[in-house]
Amino acid sequence: MAGTEKGQMRPPPGASFLESEGFCYNDQVKKRSFFFCLIPSLFIILLSASAFADQSIPEFLLQLQHDFSFRRFEPYLEAYAPELREQQRAELTRYFDELRMESVALNWANKGNFNQERPVVFLQVICQNPYAALIETWQLKLENNGGRWQVKEKSARGNLNQLYKIQLPAGRIERAESVEITHADFSLTFRNALVFYDNIPNLETALLVVGDGRLVFSPADPGERHQLALLYKNKILEDRIDHSFLRFSDAFFKQNIKIAGNVGVPASVAGEKARSRAEAIFAKYHSRYFTIQSPLSQDPLSFLPQGQEAVIQFRGRKTGEMAYVYSPFAEEEVTLFDTARERFISLYSPRQEQGGGRLIISFSPRYDVRDYDIELDFQPEDYYLSARARLGFLSQVDGLDAVKFKFHPGLEILRIYDGERRELLFTQDPTARILYIYFLEPIARNVRTTIEVFYRGRLEPPAQLTDTLVGQRYVEAPDDIPIRFETFLFSQSAQWYPYPLTEDFFTARLKVIVPPPYSVISNGVLVEKSVLNGVQRVTEIDKVGSSCSVYETKHPVKYLSFLVGKLSLTQEKPGPPPLASYASSDVRSVRKNLLVEAGRILEFYESRFGSFPFENLRVVQRLWRTAGGHSPASFIILNDLPRVTNAGSGVRERLVGNPNSPVDLSSQWREYFLAHEIAHQWWGQGVTWARYKDQWLSEGLSQYSSALYLQSKYGDEALAEILKKFSRWTEKKSVWGPITMGSRLSFTDYEAYQAVVYDKTTLVLNMLHDLLGDEVFFSGLREFFGAYKFTAASTGQFRRMLEKVSGRDLNDFFRLWFDSHLLPDAQVRYSIEKQRAGVLLKIRVSQFNENFVFPLWISWEDEHGAHRREKLIVDQKSQEFEFSLPGPIGKLDVNPGQAVPGKFLVGKD
Repeated sequence: MAGTEKGQMRPPPGASFLESEGFCYNDQVKKRSFFFCLIPSLFIILLSASAFADQSIPEFLLQLQHDFSFRRFEPYLEAYAPELREQQRAELTRYFDELRMESVALNWANKGNFNQERPVVFLQVICQNPYAALIETWQLKLENNGGRWQVKEKSARGNLNQLYKIQLPAGRIERAESVEITHADFSLTFRNALVFYDNIPNLETALLVVGDGRLVFSPADPGERHQLALLYKNKILEDRIDHSFLRFSDAFFKQNIKIAGNVGVPASVAGEKARSRAEAIFAKYHSRYFTIQSPLSQDPLSFLPQGQEAVIQFRGRKTGEMAYVYSPFAEEEVTLFDTARERFISLYSPRQEQGGGRLIISFSPRYDVRDYDIELDFQPEDYYLSARARLGFLSQVDGLDAVKFKFHPGLEILRIYDGERRELLFTQDPTARILYIYFLEPIARNVRTTIEVFYRGRLEPPAQLTDTLVGQRYVEAPDDIPIRFETFLFSQSAQWYPYPLTEDFFTARLKVIVPPPYSVISNGVLVEKSVLNGVQRVTEIDKVGSSCSVYETKHPVKYLSFLVGKLSLTQEKPGPPPLASYASSDVRSVRKNLLVEAGRILEFYESRFGSFPFENLRVVQRLWRTAGGHSPASFIILNDLPRVTNAGSGVRERLVGNPNSPVDLSSQWREYFLAHEIAHQWWGQGVTWARYKDQWLSEGLSQYSSALYLQSKYGDEALAEILKKFSRWTEKKSVWGPITMGSRLSFTDYEAYQAVVYDKTTLVLNMLHDLLGDEVFFSGLREFFGAYKFTAASTGQFRRMLEKVSGRDLNDFFRLWFDSHLLPDAQVRYSIEKQRAGVLLKIRVSQFNENFVFPLWISWEDEHGAHRREKLIVDQKSQEFEFSLPGPIGKLDVNPGQAVPGKFLVGKD
């Protein structure tokens, strides 16, 4: 039998589930469950005792467990009221005859807060066999019948439905003349291939094909073909494939996979080498999709793809390991992902064959996270944290039965409770880093509930991507004195607490305990700070002297962050908003007047965008490996690069930012990082982006905001210099994709991501500013921020708000500047004709590729040497302008400073 080694006997059905290890989450839970998951001898003692006394509920449940596990069906049915027994007999038939389950275990979920006056029991039930598992929740309403308990009412819910323990290779192997896998714009064809089937009887859901294969991927979307041309020098991706592992629904298998000339091959004929290779390929691929881990089962569990869902993983000679993923009804159904390089190659929806629009189902969030209450202890020396996180949320559907969050799989979950202190089932997808939590009872629409997650583990903060990375980076040289970086930043990328998969805003209370001499900065207001002196347990002695900080957010935030370090307060400034600056102990030079500058920036932004969105602002200066900063809600971090030895002079000098970076302006304007990070308090934290396509609403708006501040401080010449640099980078990198390609650009060329999302967006917003004028443009920004404050907004919503404020149709402007990688290709011809009074300047603008809309500045010196400039609004493929001027003009400068990126060929008639 599968799962039984030679020389071993299979235990009786259900016997293994009399042990607590079968369903307990951790040692503490195991201890609590010991008297429920009893060894047979103790079971006999309890049964004997119960013959002479009224039956207790634990005894009743133990009897129920025993009869169910050992298939003592008649005694099991006697535990139910007579009117329920026929239905329960049918359920037993389903479990053991239809689904062929071999073992069963029960866990009493509400044992810790059971109400004897209202005897309702919640049992978590897992049934298993060698290839499948069924996990259900039973709600039993009990009634005392003459000293013996009976089930009066029963409801069963299958949160997880049926799950499978997929194994490969299994018993079925075939040699096929051809295997054809086709779907939309994708085809994979094998000749003379070995086909390995999975171990699931009467169902096709997994397949491994090994042989000589050919891949053809030809996306109909022009933008995706353009991406293929950039990456592979061809708009169609073709490659030789040596194997493919597939997961699919039964419908997909019947419609999209054709196996011809297939003949069964005994395992002995296939050979040990082929089987070993199949095992290795399966071990690499199978856990990446449709697979979860549960504390109720030692085996990984897989769920079935639904509808036309499918994942095709393969390895090509030039492409390497890739995955083609089809998710029906998603906004972008097709994904081609480069697994080895961790980058998206394609992300789109295929063209419909019959024409007409594609059906898109828009799924509103099933629940709204409202608040967090987190208590956390962090030990910097070994990166160990232990925490309790209570989440409050509102159901937005009828019958919410499960929720899911991002959460680091390296952290051990000890237990999860609902608001009534009942233990909840959970599963995890370690690859996608998703935590699924299942309720005992469905939550009704508009009902608020809470869950409480206890967890612990070693978690080293990940390398934080600063907003302006790709600049100077510290790399320790062999002769350098090792530098210690003494701050620890836990932000969203660390996944240190369970947080929503979609952008959501919530309030929070965070209590962090750290050992001396460390302190903590976090979101919101510091409402309590103390030192732990008295302890109640011996196990807490090591906490004596620890610092305890409690932060609360009065306004919603989209994620929680905290910074641990040896921090000192350097400056304070009363508000509103109140300002404070801190420096970590490893900072050699504390910046003076930091808060004065921060106050000026805040005043500038508030006059243009609206009031500062949070209660206060703290600025932390720390030593770090990369230039730049980070901007969680209500506090920002500025990185100082370390001092290194100058190879020429032998003197240790502080590293500075990289002037050759596409986005870093700090080598010329030191205020840049401060201005950029403060701008994120509005753009990114106050209003965030709905999808990756809208990421410019955070990065691009913050970049333009910082450029505007530098213009206000240093004059128009500073802005002109900034725009000129950004234009050069835009022209160099725009070919990689449009602004609305967003973070996808970072997977292929990080400099292109910065040049397009940061720099090109700055240029485009500046053009929009010129088109609309100061009053309308900033009014639009204020209206947009006010309307979408503490929500996730889209590019379309931004455009419609500016159209509303300006009264102009901006569709053509946004379509080409935001959604296309192209830049204007134009010719500008001009002539100067003498008139009776002065001269007539004629200008003709002709566009050769697309009909872009943009403001085109021209400048010249008049006869008195004064600098003059005029704005042309270009919105046609060919357009003429005329200006009557009082006297002769000097050299005409078209598009000064390259404020409009693109190609402009200028000539005089």
